[in-house]
Amino acid sequence: MRVTINSMLTEFPENQLSVAEILRRKRYSFPNIISRINGTLIRREERENALVREGDDAELYHMMSGG
Repeated sequence: MRVTINSMLTEFPENQLSVAEILRRKRYSFPNIISRINGTLIRREERENALVREGDDAELYHMMSGG
């Protein structure tokens, strides 16, 4: 499947993947991550069941603070 992740076209051999699996494959380990699929916010507890499919637009961003 082809999906857009953070404005970059990305391909996976599967037809669909959970948000949690994409985070694992991308090695996102920071505890505070914002995830959206096609503009819809996906809560942390929903990531295992929220599926990304062909053509979807996913946003996966580390929340950062600083001073």
